Amino acid sequence: MSLDILRHSCSHIMAQAVKELWPEVKLGIGPSIEDGFYYDFGKKEPFTDEDLARIEEKMRQIIAKDEPFIREEQAKEQAIKLFKGLNEDYKVELIKAIPDEKVSIYKTGEGFTDLCRGPHLASTGQIAAFKLLSVAGAYWHGIETNPMLQRIYGSCFENKQKLDEHLKNIEEA
Repeated sequence: MSLDILRHSCSHIMAQAVKELWPEVKLGIGPSIEDGFYYDFGKKEPFTDEDLARIEEKMRQIIAKDEPFIREEQAKEQAIKLFKGLNEDYKVELIKAIPDEKVSIYKTGEGFTDLCRGPHLASTGQIAAFKLLSVAGAYWHGIETNPMLQRIYGSCFENKQKLDEHLKNIEEA
């Protein structure tokens, strides 16, 4: 299993957890990065440390359900209609910028849907060790005239030992 796929899948689980806790939040993007992953959210009130703990707990619940990541392809127009119906403005903007006639979406759980080219793990239960680390502001597309989103950073490893080593290295640095 690729560490990038593991981390990207974990970012989707985090997005699902956030949407279950705050259904009004708008989704941005959620890639894997060198030491973990992040996801950008459109939320009026700032995320707090208590919110991160709540999100982690919800993520553990989603992981425990071992829900499959289900990939579907849709025509762009169909996907635009879907995400407009979900009130996901940022996703609609992303879909419109995709040059292909079809886009891929992933579904997990009781209706969580996200635009993504993937790939992902087979199921949420394959996530063994993760930790949410911090929240920062990030302009949509990195352009300061665009809305400010909240970026939650996290890290994810194949096992708890590797995660603990990484967290210790962060603390020592």
